Amino acid sequence: MKFIIANRDDTESLYVLNFGFEDVSKNAHWNKGARNSFFIHYVVSGKGFFNSNEINAGKGFLISPGEKCEYHSSSSEPWTYFWISFAGHDAENIAKKYVSPDENGIFEFDLSFEFLSLLDSVLAEITPVPVEKALGYFYFLISYNGKARTSFENRYVEAAKNYMSINISRPITVTELAAAVGINDRYLYNLFVKHEGVAPKQYLLNLKLSRASLMLRSSRITISEIAEHCGFPDVLAFSRFFSKREGMSPSKYRSTYLKNETTP
Repeated sequence: MKFIIANRDDTESLYVLNFGFEDVSKNAHWNKGARNSFFIHYVVSGKGFFNSNEINAGKGFLISPGEKCEYHSSSSEPWTYFWISFAGHDAENIAKKYVSPDENGIFEFDLSFEFLSLLDSVLAEITPVPVEKALGYFYFLISYNGKARTSFENRYVEAAKNYMSINISRPITVTELAAAVGINDRYLYNLFVKHEGVAPKQYLLNLKLSRASLMLRSSRITISEIAEHCGFPDVLAFSRFFSKREGMSPSKYRSTYLKNETTP
């Protein structure tokens, strides 16, 4: 688990209390009860249940203060999630306006490599985070909530990105991806280049790298488990991929980050 405290100013209409990342399934639960502040949970991988509703990667849930709820990880596909806790007299209005959950408190968000990179930046912060900076992260993060471009073309792109996020732990071909969203390979390729600036395969690799980097920096999951989660056939293949992209092995990346984190 990673826990980042934010400085708070109770006189402000909105302030962040903390950010966090949970990767240990036995800790990733809340028995039926109420919280005393607002919480937004973003499911980054795996799946779980919020008030008996299944939640998978690319979905999140909002908890309001005083609201009784419960959530827990799936035993077969343990989840990891990022959370934000916030309060203030304008917190409820902000939650309704920008989080936009459904009647069950559930919402979708854009689980892209840009979003994962943002999480990585938040979790790399030295605690406590200044008030203004914490709010900046807060607004940046919720800008991905329900993020959906309205053009007809981008509906295919968003659907394909969501499919990649959910199925990242297994091999995905462009043919499979195109079939899943109902178009042909070439059209999907052209749409990604036009709207994302990269081909579908490159987007998937970027997503794998971002998710692996986040897990290496913010969890104690083994490198073998991270390799499996990110859809690599074995640790060696993952290590070669990561080393080529980052210039160091996964283990070196993790130890370097931990060393920097503990250096005064």
